[in-house]
Amino acid sequence: MLRAQGLVGSLVYFDGQHNDARMNAALAVTAAAHGAVVANHVEVTSLIKDTVDGIERVRGAMVRDNETGEEWAVKARSVINATGPFSDAILKMDDPTMADIVAPSSGVHLVLPSYFSPKNMGMLDPATTDGRVVFFLPWEGGVVAGTTDTLCSVEADPKPSEKEIEWILSEIRRFLSPDVKIRRGDVLAAWSGIRPLVRDPKAANTKDLVRNHMIHESDSGLITIAGGKWTTYREMAKETIDHAISLHSLKPLRDCQTENVRLIGSHAWSDTMFIKLVQNFGIDLEVAKHLAHNYGDRAWAVCALADHAGVQSQRIHPLYPFVDAEVRYAVQYEYALSAVDVIARRMRLAFLDAQAARESIPRVIELMAAELKWDDKRKAKEARKALVFLTTMGLPDSILDEQP
Repeated sequence: MLRAQGLVGSLVYFDGQHNDARMNAALAVTAAAHGAVVANHVEVTSLIKDTVDGIERVRGAMVRDNETGEEWAVKARSVINATGPFSDAILKMDDPTMADIVAPSSGVHLVLPSYFSPKNMGMLDPATTDGRVVFFLPWEGGVVAGTTDTLCSVEADPKPSEKEIEWILSEIRRFLSPDVKIRRGDVLAAWSGIRPLVRDPKAANTKDLVRNHMIHESDSGLITIAGGKWTTYREMAKETIDHAISLHSLKPLRDCQTENVRLIGSHAWSDTMFIKLVQNFGIDLEVAKHLAHNYGDRAWAVCALADHAGVQSQRIHPLYPFVDAEVRYAVQYEYALSAVDVIARRMRLAFLDAQAARESIPRVIELMAAELKWDDKRKAKEARKALVFLTTMGLPDSILDEQP
């Protein structure tokens, strides 16, 4: 598939890959299983302070449930700000004069059909026209290509620009054979993520960005962990909690255990588990492999929900292995409260194929409505919110003028 002209050589290296939506959900439910209180769609509105020896100290936060509008106070001896690109918003609740520590950077990714890449081999080009790196990798049954690195503002649902999408496509075309035509219409989904690159406000040169992550301690005792990446998330968490223990003289019952804690779904998983799913539930092979890969041993619970419903679990879209029972499972066991939660943050369908996600919205809402007792007004609201979200995943704004 590569362009033949100008080839000199290459090297092959091995890297890790994961479905970060499923990883995030697994972390949340594992934390809950170990005693954490997990709340979804809850926003910090202000910090609670008291004065100790003439110094204001953070002692908790006021929070709001954005689903119900209910507000309440959460008191704590130590408050940790671990909000990624939104870190500065929390820091300014503590000290409005605080300089920004986050330098948000937009990274745009595209998803293309699977036939554009070999199944187990990707491509990375460090010699693009402007010096940025572009990659082209098999991912979750499709091909993910990216990425850009552009300074941006912080927003909950950033949109990829057409300029960024076209840059990625043009760079890919440079190293593929002219026989392999990649068109704008081949893009199944396009999204922008915000990297929370950080500056250390206590460093001599505050313009320099911290390469990995940074723990910042405010005068009020607020601890901020910012920067970092998935590959170091556990170490970041350990360092942050250790810092809180030291700063606030906390008395933990034991040392950090997370290095040996298995995430929910991993205990009874095996790479041949999908065979038993086929044998026990009669689901097709592609669905069985998908469930085993993305849920681990919790795939048994997902399949049991399909059986409990009295019908064979159906795909929510004919082109993808996502099934009805996953929607029920997301609501019952993974805190899913909106259609967007399901199509983007539990299933990943919106990130793989935005149009397929759009076509799946009515079925997802129907299933969620049965679980959460939604009326017609709430179902219409969810459909609208889902369409708005999909305009950030590569679909045109014109879909908002149409019925879902």
